[in-house]
Amino acid sequence: MKRLVGFQYRADGLYCEGVRLADLAARYGTPLYVYSAGVIRDRYRRLSAAFAALRPRLYYAVKANANLSLLKLLKDEGAGFDVVSGGELARALAAGADPARVVFAGVGKTEAELTEALAARIGWFNAESADELARLNALASAAGRRPRVALRLNPDVEPDTHPHVRTGGGRSKFGFPLDEALSLLRSWDRFPALDLGGVHLHIGSQLADPAATLRALDVALDVIARDPRLTVLDLGGGFPVPYRESDAYPSIEAFAAPIVAKLGAWLGRLTFHLEPGRYLMAEAGALVTTVQAVKIMAGRRVVVVDTGLHHLLRPALYNAYHRVLPLARAAPAGVPADVVGPICESSDVLARERRLPELRPGEGLALMEAGAYGFSMASQYNAQVRPAEVLVTGEGARLIRRRETYAELMAPERECLDA
Repeated sequence: MKRLVGFQYRADGLYCEGVRLADLAARYGTPLYVYSAGVIRDRYRRLSAAFAALRPRLYYAVKANANLSLLKLLKDEGAGFDVVSGGELARALAAGADPARVVFAGVGKTEAELTEALAARIGWFNAESADELARLNALASAAGRRPRVALRLNPDVEPDTHPHVRTGGGRSKFGFPLDEALSLLRSWDRFPALDLGGVHLHIGSQLADPAATLRALDVALDVIARDPRLTVLDLGGGFPVPYRESDAYPSIEAFAAPIVAKLGAWLGRLTFHLEPGRYLMAEAGALVTTVQAVKIMAGRRVVVVDTGLHHLLRPALYNAYHRVLPLARAAPAGVPADVVGPICESSDVLARERRLPELRPGEGLALMEAGAYGFSMASQYNAQVRPAEVLVTGEGARLIRRRETYAELMAPERECLDA
């Protein structure tokens, strides 16, 4: 299946689908997040097709990007939602999600969040501690509910990915160690208000290949084989996307093939869940920014733009790489450039030593592969407003989140100012 490319150059500049990014910047201002509806749909359908033999249920990981219009787009494609907070649950429901198609994961669910999820009658809780199980059991009993629960296993598998996004190692905060999970299964009568139904895995993001997932599956399948109550296996997500031109990750079809082969024999016994986030969103988004100044510092070219770590945290947090493309295509200058933001932190560097053309104030750049963990991690640090967001479909574009105002930044405090 040919991979859809949502952003590409034409003669007069860089486009998202059929819309020129420079025109969107002029209309809506910058910084501006721009998303391709076509890429989101393409990635959802490719992932579904790659795992089709398992007849999986897909639950989009809302933490990747929680914009209501994007959630609705995925709901219309058939997705359920994987949430990790009460706020994400509220967003999924506001986008029209069927509560039965919502899975609540996360290592630190509060009593208030569990109560809200029970009241909404969500489909599943992926539990991560005995304390959480006890709290949920008490709340469910008091509410007259019997929610379905899966245990998140910590299989003690370290995938080959950035340390900050590994979640399956023995010292990770996530999930139950194997011995504790088996002990809980043997003593499940301690939780009479909970309907034990499955096992959940998620060992990390940007998995370089399926090998670590296959090792984790061995652990999960061994647990499932011991307990006939376990009829659901939630595989999590972590499917890789390329950020660098040189990245050579397997296609989603190649990644899925050995997993499907391993699990095919379990089809009569198990239902499978997947929780993609980054794979659906990363390549669908770009952060458009405007050059404010160009300086020469210690022989280096420094391009100062109107966005930074407050809008795209990943480079500062993970040393993550995002391609930087000029909105107007031009030959690169002889001196590489660092692209930096306006925030008063030395870590506010979006890209280092990139081959960019000569740039002047007012010209535009796009930080690519920014659809996942871009806006969702954005802050108002330095009292900066967050970007607007635009969704492009074919030849049309529409605003899906307007830019904040200074008054909105201060509203929660003004209410308390004279109290």
